[in-house]
Amino acid sequence: FCSRMSNESDKVTADSYGNVNVSESDKECWMLRVPPKLAEVWDQLPEGTVLGELVFRKGGKAMNGQPAVKPALEVHVDPNITDTDSTTPLPRSYSLQAMTKKLPTLHPFTRRPNGSVQVHGTVSRTGNLQVIQDANYRQLCKTRILQSTVHNSRYVKPVDSNQVLKQSTKSSGKGFGEAIHQYGKRMLDQANNIPEANKKAKFTDDQTTKSIIFQLFSQQQYWTVKDLKIATGGRPETEIRDVLREIGDYHRSGDHKSAWELR
Repeated sequence: FCSRMSNESDKVTADSYGNVNVSESDKECWMLRVPPKLAEVWDQLPEGTVLGELVFRKGGKAMNGQPAVKPALEVHVDPNITDTDSTTPLPRSYSLQAMTKKLPTLHPFTRRPNGSVQVHGTVSRTGNLQVIQDANYRQLCKTRILQSTVHNSRYVKPVDSNQVLKQSTKSSGKGFGEAIHQYGKRMLDQANNIPEANKKAKFTDDQTTKSIIFQLFSQQQYWTVKDLKIATGGRPETEIRDVLREIGDYHRSGDHKSAWELR
């Protein structure tokens, strides 16, 4: 009986086709831009799945030597959600950025099988979800670098700041071993607050563009295509864009407009 009633309600009729239900149009809604990879994983989940939680963080003034805490809105993805198509876990902590009320009139809606339209409310705010660069995210970046560059017996190994890399006396000063040495030295210099403004990264010819871009993102969160082309030593722009579409998210608005960051 229930199935028959459902089929009847989905049937297109003269009364249902084009009918617009605006009974909930006064409800306020937020429209958020979700990173493509996270959106893809969420979209594949069955209806009713808990996607995560929205956290309102209270701000406070600096007291007793402790720095001031800024109020923040964060989204924490449910730990049970995984990306089955990837060998690395999804970033789980996101902050809400570029929140604004300056927007045209927008109404989210659903078009039903019978041709009618259900309006769910009015968009009152828009914003972007951006990854929070915490310790877990930095470890995820190291894992991605390692997995994307390992081939045969040669690979780039991410190092901690307390690890000292010494160049072998047998090294010719060129090639893949030298690239590892220079990467470790840059990590140590950064930890010791040694200015690197006048230093340019050196990459070997046999390093892939993806490996170089992962390495650059471990030093800086946001990059434009123009800056990446310079930092990679003039790698082709089309090749850089192909890699960014695979591993990064593009910001069309907000504080980092026209820049890319890792997913």
